[in-house]
Amino acid sequence: MEQKESVLEINELTWYINSRYGIDLSMYRTTCMKRRIMHRIQMVGCDSIDEYFIYLNEHPEEIERLKDIVTIHVTGFFRDEDVFRKLETVLFPELIGRKKENGGVVRIWSAGCSTGDETYSLAILMDYLLSKYSPGMELEVFGTDISEESTKTARAGLYSEEKITRVPAQMKSVAFEPEDGMFRISNRIRRSVKFRVHDLFSPPPFSLLDLIVCRNVLIHFEHDIRGQVISRFHSALSDEGLLILGKSEALESGSGDQFEIVDPRNKIFRKLIVKKDAESSNQTQGGK
Repeated sequence: MEQKESVLEINELTWYINSRYGIDLSMYRTTCMKRRIMHRIQMVGCDSIDEYFIYLNEHPEEIERLKDIVTIHVTGFFRDEDVFRKLETVLFPELIGRKKENGGVVRIWSAGCSTGDETYSLAILMDYLLSKYSPGMELEVFGTDISEESTKTARAGLYSEEKITRVPAQMKSVAFEPEDGMFRISNRIRRSVKFRVHDLFSPPPFSLLDLIVCRNVLIHFEHDIRGQVISRFHSALSDEGLLILGKSEALESGSGDQFEIVDPRNKIFRKLIVKKDAESSNQTQGGK
């Protein structure tokens, strides 16, 4: 198959997937998306995209597997020690302090959460700090992913011993319960965590969030789509809410009036309040 033909046929395939299943793969970076589709086609034993069209019709469950391949990203408990150290020593204590003064619930969104490792990590850490500094404060942690299979795994909350090796020892006994050679998330942590399927190209399912963590997800999107997602994050955050991206990611140009940099190395940003036109006009010269 010639390269030009394969590009054209892959575009036709993504159009077909969007029209039939409502999954818009064109939002993802073209070269990365096409490479992963071609890899999947070879994995199922098809010799051409025409054959894969037939395979999709005969195996409707394949669409979920293809979606997982295209949107896959690395995850793990307490992945990236620098980020979690910053959360534990500075950002979460500051957040707890503000909540103590003003009241309210701590609300966190792990976007593109995959199998839930990061979502539970955030819940485990915040639960640990709340037990020390503000035991009565309520915690809500949301995990979303485009993959139904990944969210099923996350809801089950069952992980191998190898998976949870990075969980700090002082938190592990409270966060996990042994079960048949595996470790299941404890009821205490589970009560504060909810998972749902969500496409980041859609409006945010939550609001008034104190923290959004979306690491190594935006890098898979085209530049204009990244800017749209960042704007949605801004609208979903409360005043002074934080956004954490992956270390290889950055805010799109034009997002400078939405966020300020808190930690450039760890890609942590704080929401800026965008002034409305009505405010800048100062009541249009006294209402004239």
